[in-house]
Amino acid sequence: MSGLETMLLNLRESGFMLILLWLLTLSIVYGVLSHIKMPQSLPARGVISIVAAFMVLLAAAAGAVATFISSLITSSVMIAFGIMIVMIFIEISGAKMGGEHVFSKHPRWIAATLILLLVLVFIGAGGLGLLNIPSIVISDPMLAMAFFLIVMAIAVWVMFKGTEGGK
Repeated sequence: MSGLETMLLNLRESGFMLILLWLLTLSIVYGVLSHIKMPQSLPARGVISIVAAFMVLLAAAAGAVATFISSLITSSVMIAFGIMIVMIFIEISGAKMGGEHVFSKHPRWIAATLILLLVLVFIGAGGLGLLNIPSIVISDPMLAMAFFLIVMAIAVWVMFKGTEGGK
């Protein structure tokens, strides 16, 4: 087998054909919508094109992709609900630092936490399998243990900081 054949087989196994199908659908739908100027708004055309491309992708690779997207959406909704509950409790407690609210005082930490949660949801939903990275195996119990260890570390840090180093 030649190098070109090996490269094509590797691209096919890694899902390159699905990426091309998605891009082709996106470009065709966006082009048609732009040509007929159906929605006046450019972002609306983009959203319609992206949704149509994902629908075609789901129809083409219904098994793995549908399971991944379903799991990703379910996990994201659960995480968003949990974050909303935590934010409500923080608002109720009136947590302020130096006269400013905690969210406005530390926007980078909150953004970093949200990005970390999104990455964990992606991994937990099986995103590494879609990226063809099977060597990293993160099981549900391991992910749950990591989550609880992080929460425990944050709780200990908050308690330690609240007593100002045990003084």
